[in-house]
Amino acid sequence: MTDTDLEIIVFVLLAVAIGVYVCVSSSIKRKKAAENTIKKAWGKRAVYKGTDESFEYISHYAKGNPSESMIDDITWNDLGMDEVFKCINNTNSSVGQEYLYKMLREPVADAEKLHELDRLADEFTANEKERITIQKIFMNMGKSRKIAVTDYIGYIMDIEQGSNIVHYLAWVFLIASILVTVLVTPVLGIWLIIASVAFSIITYYKYKAKIENYFKCINVIVKMASASEDICESNISFLEPECNRLKEILKSFSKVTKGSWMIESGNVDGSIGEVVLDYLRMITHMDIVKFNKMTKLITAKSEDAYNLVDTLGFIETSIAVASFRESLPFYCKPEFMENTNNLSVKEVYHPLIDNPVCNSITTKGNVLLTGSNASGKSTFLKTIAINSILAQTIGTSLSKEYIAPVYRIYSSMALRDDLANSDSYYIVEIKSLKRILDAVGKKGRTVLCFIDEVLRGTNTVERIAASSEILKNLNTGRALCFAATHDIELTTILKDCYSNYHFQEEVTEDEVKFDYKLYAGPATTRNAIKLLNVIGYDKNIIKGAEQRAMHFLTDGNWKS
Repeated sequence: MTDTDLEIIVFVLLAVAIGVYVCVSSSIKRKKAAENTIKKAWGKRAVYKGTDESFEYISHYAKGNPSESMIDDITWNDLGMDEVFKCINNTNSSVGQEYLYKMLREPVADAEKLHELDRLADEFTANEKERITIQKIFMNMGKSRKIAVTDYIGYIMDIEQGSNIVHYLAWVFLIASILVTVLVTPVLGIWLIIASVAFSIITYYKYKAKIENYFKCINVIVKMASASEDICESNISFLEPECNRLKEILKSFSKVTKGSWMIESGNVDGSIGEVVLDYLRMITHMDIVKFNKMTKLITAKSEDAYNLVDTLGFIETSIAVASFRESLPFYCKPEFMENTNNLSVKEVYHPLIDNPVCNSITTKGNVLLTGSNASGKSTFLKTIAINSILAQTIGTSLSKEYIAPVYRIYSSMALRDDLANSDSYYIVEIKSLKRILDAVGKKGRTVLCFIDEVLRGTNTVERIAASSEILKNLNTGRALCFAATHDIELTTILKDCYSNYHFQEEVTEDEVKFDYKLYAGPATTRNAIKLLNVIGYDKNIIKGAEQRAMHFLTDGNWKS
């Protein structure tokens, strides 16, 4: 061996060593970066990093098969639950975030499910090493930016089942050509081989074009199965019930995951091996054959596919709930009471408000809130409503005590004109209220409803007349209603069926100070005209408004 040969060998070995070092170093850095990301996010209010378009897909799982207890769109939007979801959503996979969203939309308060969720959340909080291990597995699954995981599964169910006859014929043609070359005549055989390869490539691209977009669907299920295997192999004792369920499901998908590498689409990593594999796919159609077999298996096991989503989603949701709880100044686990409509919450607060003012209320019946503009009525309604949903879905109330039955929850608050259906604000409002009255009339659990500014879309006389009757009709024993109004007259009209509470403020010449505290009894002050002064309206406008208001209060009619 010459010195030159030795130098070449050393150079090659050095290059290989450097390449291995770079690969290993990069892998270690990626793992450390992932772990740091996980640690930094823990116990913090989650921040959604996707687009509005991608966020829309998150709701597909919940809306695809809605339950009777599902929070309807009006209530969900009234309460700003998208933003509440985002601040809880410390998940690292599409499966986790889609399941969390679905859970928040279905406040059924399943005792067994809530107990298991609470148990896992506590275990993940107490066992950081195990939690990070599981979070890394979900991070490897990743998040889809355009399509929901459950949509992928649905697409597989909709695929027209393909036959492998043509692909098997391509194999037969190629094998026969090789045999002719070896056993009969090489010249004819070579031409037959060329023809068979051409046939294989042409038919390959013809069939591949029809199904390639669905390869991602298969890969999503393979990723879920792989993650399930990793979770089970982690041997975390407190995950034993979930792992037992995963193992049962994986039995159905063993044939799906086996050989799944065949259907990777395109030259994934640019390696020579992958290039060779691409040509092998073209000639043998092995990815198409495998795809057709897998779609048949998955279609036959569709229920198991959704069970896989549920089980994995439940595990990651419990981690998100644990992180959310750690981000709170305090919280409590709700106590659910049967055979009562009573609701009691102590020191309750809103999840999206920094430095919130806490309030407490214990009520055996309906509640009527009065108070000045911006004093806190609407925020209080949303606070109680959101905490009722969180109590019944993730077993967490942002309060020091939450005692109540399990409710069906509705609201009619942040409404607007429906231009698409040519409905005015008033029409939208009365339709919204009608759906609550209809829900109360149906069999089921007590309806907990929240109504802000009843019938604000019409004139004073008819508003008070109609709203008082609507609110009276909710006093049936089948509903617990929290209503807010500026119409102080309702406090007298409804005094026998609604308990009065109010918010108040201190107004000076220069400012209005709100304490945002809840007080018993009806409001005794008004601040609308005073606020005009604070904002800097012309003194003549303020003086004229005060005189008109005084005249009406004294004589019962408006001065012309």
